[in-house]
Amino acid sequence: MSQSTKVGADHEHSGHGAVLRFERFQGLVAELRSFRLDDVLREMEKYKERGRILGFVRGLRLSARLISILREALADTGVDVSWGHLLDAEERSCSPECDVILHRGGVVRTWNGERNSIMEFKFVSCRNAVAVVSCKSLLTEVDTAYCQQMREYVRDVFLFAECCRPKDLKRLHDNATRAGYSGLWYLYALEEGASEHVVDQRLWRSFLDALQKVASRRRSRR
Repeated sequence: MSQSTKVGADHEHSGHGAVLRFERFQGLVAELRSFRLDDVLREMEKYKERGRILGFVRGLRLSARLISILREALADTGVDVSWGHLLDAEERSCSPECDVILHRGGVVRTWNGERNSIMEFKFVSCRNAVAVVSCKSLLTEVDTAYCQQMREYVRDVFLFAECCRPKDLKRLHDNATRAGYSGLWYLYALEEGASEHVVDQRLWRSFLDALQKVASRRRSRR
């Protein structure tokens, strides 16, 4: 199967810094698109056949890789990046599960496998939260309820998808804005059934710039 890519140029920001900044995004596109473009796997997903990788597993891989990328990209801001729950101001109840949490300071508790950990799930006080990023594999609809629930715990909720269909982009952006998200970004665009995907490094730059901005802001007063 032939696979091809269209790349959106960012001539204003090119050179060593741009290449180094975005090579991990490029690598993540290459990793994830292979599963989405494979003919056999597409057929399994289409008919929900046994033997496929469940969506939440693919989503977990995306969020785990994004956490790693953001830890490096935001290292000079003093912000930590984790997966977990936010606790309310009284630390009595939890927010919905957060794919990516940007936070300052320590955590209330970490759940993991202790030795040779296979997970690192953290409970973070909302007083230390800077922002949350909700991750989606193939984004076709915007979860408005999630954003509304999360805004009780943190000021900024971002939406980041592995991919979107080009025909859906405007609708998704509009719906995300109406729902209260601080922005919508994605790794690449892919039309259903197509073998050509589109990447735009300007989107990746915009995403990192937006997170840099909130990470550099004084601690949110909640």
